[in-house]
Amino acid sequence: MAKEGTSALRKLYRAMLLPAFAAVLLAAMWAAAWWQIRQEQADARHEAVLLGHAQARTLAENTGFVLRQADHATQLFKLKFEETEGALRLPEFTRRNGLLASLLPAQLALPLALYGPDGRLVDSMHGAFSPQAAGEGWFRALAGADGDKARFSTPVVEAAAREWRIRVARRLDGAGGGFAGAIVMLVDPAMFIEDYDRLDPGPGGFVGLLGRDTGLSTSRVDERVFNDDTLTFGPARRPADPDEVAPRHPVDGTPRIYAARDMPRYALTAVVGHAESHALARFERRRAMYLGAVALASGVVLAFVAALVQQARRLRNSTRAAREAQRQQRAAADASLDAVFLLKACREACGGDFILVDVNERGAAMLGHARGELLGQRIGVLVPAWRAEGFLDKYRRVLDTGQPLEEEFEIRSGTPRWLLHQIVAIGDGVAVTTRDITERKQAELASRQQQARLRTLADMMPAMIAYVDRDEVYRFQNLVYEREFTRMGVRAVGRSARDIVGERRYARLQPWVRRVLAGETVTFEEEEEPDADGTERSFEVRYIPQWDEAKSTVEGFHVVRTDVTAQRREKQHLLRLSTIDALTGLTNRAGFMARLAAAMHACRAHGTLMALMYMDIDRFKPVNDTHGHGVGDALLKAFAGRLTHALRDTDTVARLGGDEFTVILEGLQCAADAERTAAKLVAAVAAPFDLDGIRADISTSIGVAFYRGGELAPAELLARADALLYEAKEAGRNTFRTGGTLASRHPDVTV
Repeated sequence: MAKEGTSALRKLYRAMLLPAFAAVLLAAMWAAAWWQIRQEQADARHEAVLLGHAQARTLAENTGFVLRQADHATQLFKLKFEETEGALRLPEFTRRNGLLASLLPAQLALPLALYGPDGRLVDSMHGAFSPQAAGEGWFRALAGADGDKARFSTPVVEAAAREWRIRVARRLDGAGGGFAGAIVMLVDPAMFIEDYDRLDPGPGGFVGLLGRDTGLSTSRVDERVFNDDTLTFGPARRPADPDEVAPRHPVDGTPRIYAARDMPRYALTAVVGHAESHALARFERRRAMYLGAVALASGVVLAFVAALVQQARRLRNSTRAAREAQRQQRAAADASLDAVFLLKACREACGGDFILVDVNERGAAMLGHARGELLGQRIGVLVPAWRAEGFLDKYRRVLDTGQPLEEEFEIRSGTPRWLLHQIVAIGDGVAVTTRDITERKQAELASRQQQARLRTLADMMPAMIAYVDRDEVYRFQNLVYEREFTRMGVRAVGRSARDIVGERRYARLQPWVRRVLAGETVTFEEEEEPDADGTERSFEVRYIPQWDEAKSTVEGFHVVRTDVTAQRREKQHLLRLSTIDALTGLTNRAGFMARLAAAMHACRAHGTLMALMYMDIDRFKPVNDTHGHGVGDALLKAFAGRLTHALRDTDTVARLGGDEFTVILEGLQCAADAERTAAKLVAAVAAPFDLDGIRADISTSIGVAFYRGGELAPAELLARADALLYEAKEAGRNTFRTGGTLASRHPDVTV
C-alpha cells in the first residue's frame, strides 16, 4: 500500500508540475506588466511636470524681464527728472527714439503717470489714473522711504471684470533730496499670457499669472482669456512629483497636470498646466499595447503548456521502452565528441600495442574501413603512423597514470589536418576521442591575419585610436596613441585610465566614461594643458561602446582622439574677423558691445573709473554728397586713423556705423583725464583733411559718460553718452560734453 501511495503521489506531482509552472509564469508576466505600466505612468506624469515647470520658468523669465525693464525705465526717468531739476515730463521721456525707447518697445504703450509731492496727478499717458494718490498706501510708503527701490503691487483697475495690473512705482527726489513725487507705470498681466502659443501647452493647456498678495489672476485656456480672484494653487495632495501643484478649486472640468514658478520679487506666480488627456496620451497607448501583448503571451503560454502536457503523456509511455537501451548507450554517448575509439591494452604479448574494441561510424570513416572490419584489430597495425608519431606511448602513459590528456596537433601526412585529441583511461584500456578542428584553426589563422590588417590600418590612421575594457584598462592602442603615451613617458596597455591620465584629468573624463559604459556614443572636445614650450592643443574625442554578441552588455569602448588644434585656431581667427569693421579696420558694433560689457564688468570688480565717448563727424553729409561715397569712405578711414593715433594702445576705438564712432577709456585716475582726451580728439580732428587733393574741413562732437560700478546695462551707458553727444551738437558742435558717473555712489568723481 505504501508503494502504491508513493506512486500515486509521483503521478500527481508529474501531472501538476506543468500547470503549476504555467500559473507561476502567467502571474509573473501580469505582475511585471502591471509594474511596468505603473512605472511608465509615473514617468509620463513626471515628464509632464518637468515640461510644465520648464514652461512656467520660461513664462516667469519673460515676465521678469519686462518688469525689470519697467523698473529700469522708472529708474531712468528718476535720473533724468533729478538731472533736469524736476522739469522732465512724460512726452519728452516717451518720445520716439527717446530714453524710454532704449529700454521698452514703443508699441507696448504702457500706461504712465507722474504724481507731484502732494499726490496730485501731474501728467499721464496711455491710461486712466486716479487724480489724487496722496491717500493710497503705496504713495505714502514712497513718500516716507528714502531709498531708490521701486515698489511692485497688483491693484484692481476694474472690479466688475476682475481686471488688475502690475504697478511699478518709484520715488522722485528734489534738488535737496526731499520727496518730489512718484513715477508710476502699469503693466497688463494679459500681455504675458500672450506667450501661450509660443509655450505650446497643448490642447486644453492652462497658462496663468497669479498675484500672491491679492489673489488676482489672469489665465488662458486655448483661445479663452479670463481673470479671477479666487484661483489659488498648492502642493498636489496625492504622492506625486514635488514640483507638481494643484488648484484649490477646479479651474474647469478638464483634469490637468500643473507646475508653477514663483517670482518672489514681484509677488507673482507663473503656472502652466497640461491636460492629462494630452500629456498621458502616449502612456495610454503603451498601456494598451502592454496589456494586449501580455494577453497574447498568456494565450500562447496556455496553448504551449497544453501541448506539453499532451506530449509529456506520450513521452512517459515511450520512455519505459527506451530507458534500458538508453542505459546501455549512455557511457558511449557521454564520452562521444566526434570520432570515438575504445582501445584495450595488449601489453607485452603485442609489443605494447592496443586492440580496437569499439569505434563509432565517424571513427571508422577516419580510418578508411567499415566498422565491422576494424573491431579486434591492433591499432598499431591499422595506423602505423600513430605508433611512429608516439600516440601509443601517450595511451600507455594515460593508462599507467590515470591522468587524461588533451592536445591539439597537426597531421602533415596526406592532406594537412588539425585534430583535437582527448585520451581518458577506462578499465584496462583507454577511450580516445578525436575531433577535426581544421576549420577552426583556419578561422583562427584568418582572424589573426585580419587583426594584423586592422592593426596596420589603425596605425596608418592620423587619429589616436585605443580600446579600453569595462574595467577602464587600456587593451589596445595604435601607433599614434603609442607615440603620444611615449611622449608622456608612460606605457598604457594593461594599465588603468586613472593611472595614466592622472586624477585631475580623470575627474573631467569620468562623466563621459560613465555615459559610454551605459551604451551611449559620446563626442566632446578636450583642451590639453600647454606643453613646456607653451603650445596648446585641442582634441575632438569620440567614445564608441563595444557591445557583446547578444547586444545586451557593454564590454568596453573605443577611443578616437583627433587633433583639431588647426581647425580651432581657424575658427577663432574667423571669429576675430567678424568683430572688425571692414572699411576702417576698427572694432565694429558687435565687437564694441562685447568689449564695453567686459570693461564695465572690470570696473565693478576692481572699483576703477572708465569713460565712454560717443562721437560723430560734424558736416560729414555735405562732404559725402558733394564729392561722392569714395571720398566719404576715405574721410572715414582718415578720421579713424587720427582717433587711433591720438589715443593710447589700451583704449578701444570702434565704428558703430555711418559716421558714428565710440571710444572706451579704462583705468582713469579721474574724470579730468577723459576731458583732456576729448579735447585732444576735438583738436586733432579740427585740422583739415587732404583726401587725394580734396580738402575737407570737418569737426567732431563728443559725448562723454562715466562709469565706476553698480547695476547698469551697457545699452544704458551708451544711451547716456549719446544724449551728451546731442548736447555737444546743440552747443555749436566742435566740442564735447560730459556727465556724472552713472550707477556710482563715489562722490569723488566730479566733472
